[in-house]
Amino acid sequence: MEERRRYFRLDDEVILDFETITHEEAHQWKVKHVQHQSELAELERDISSILAQLQSQNPAITKVLDLFNRKVNLLVSPLGNKNTDKEISQTEMRTRVNLSACGMAFHSKEPMAENENLRVQMQLKPSNAPVSLIGTVVGVEASDNIDAPYLVRVNFEGLREAEQELLIHHLFQLQSRALRERNQAQNDAE
Repeated sequence: MEERRRYFRLDDEVILDFETITHEEAHQWKVKHVQHQSELAELERDISSILAQLQSQNPAITKVLDLFNRKVNLLVSPLGNKNTDKEISQTEMRTRVNLSACGMAFHSKEPMAENENLRVQMQLKPSNAPVSLIGTVVGVEASDNIDAPYLVRVNFEGLREAEQELLIHHLFQLQSRALRERNQAQNDAE
């Protein structure tokens, strides 16, 4: 019987950084980061919920608060302040992904093995919300993408409810924006 997906998936563009790690490193990372990430995800979810409620009452204040939240997210993001020998602009790090609340697929330059652990850092756009998590490679396929010829599928491991809700909220906002843009395009065409 074919496995049914637990969550819907959407194509998105995120700032993405990842590295392969051992099972022991994955375990240590989970222990260290679970509480911190859960608190950040819960705060982001609460802020987004309140901003959605404020939108109809005062759009200008909502916009300012949303911009401020994005700025703070950008400043605290592990991707926004990454110190490397070569500077990588965010536009160069932007990656097309197929994202759900329990996993993602993306193209990679390097092949990976099934069951390999990845430490994944994403910055969701446009909120700049940072998401750091551990994933397990569940599949790798050759693709026709010349720059990144491997399609890597990853299941997220050990997500807390707040982190999953953050991803679900992001996907809902992404889908809502896409529907608004499509409706606007249809209205403009008429």
